[in-house]
Amino acid sequence: MVRNKANKSKQTKRRRSVSSRKGKEITSSEKITLYLNEALSMENAAVERLKLRIKQTKIESVKQRLQLHLEETREQQNRLKQLISDVGGKNPTKDKAQLPIPWATKTMAKMIGRMMTSAELELKGTKEDAVIENAEIVLYDMLMQLVERMGITNTISVLNQSLSEEKAMAEWIRTNAPDVLMQLWPEIEESITKRE
Repeated sequence: MVRNKANKSKQTKRRRSVSSRKGKEITSSEKITLYLNEALSMENAAVERLKLRIKQTKIESVKQRLQLHLEETREQQNRLKQLISDVGGKNPTKDKAQLPIPWATKTMAKMIGRMMTSAELELKGTKEDAVIENAEIVLYDMLMQLVERMGITNTISVLNQSLSEEKAMAEWIRTNAPDVLMQLWPEIEESITKRE
């Protein structure tokens, strides 16, 4: 019992203030709020992208899975806002992060515009979905490790729920990619034949 109090006292001292690179004292509440807002900004951007992808996709199973993940992402936003409030943070961010989508150069973008069919653009969107989901997996995994090290363990189960949803979406994309390609292949094949 005495040992737990001693450990708790050390954690409390560690949580009180942390020095930033500029020497300003930052509380653990401010630090974790920053990390949670970073995750929230990514989810804010993901909501916008998911809405766009739902409108763009021609494949009904993809549309349904994206719709489900949009609902999950909105719940993730709500959970992050609640965590920010729970740790004493104020004003959850409304900012949208720049999603980690590989961008083509201007020359490549022109070629893509001229040469890619709508089916190929759908495949490109699926690849981008996979990149984003895997980035979110890393984000949540690191965030869970950070809060554990900071002693803010009451947030782990909530973050783990979001991590599980992101893993499930990434796995769905990976598992269904062959079927998506099979459905899109006739249009892609037809465009190849026309060009030859």
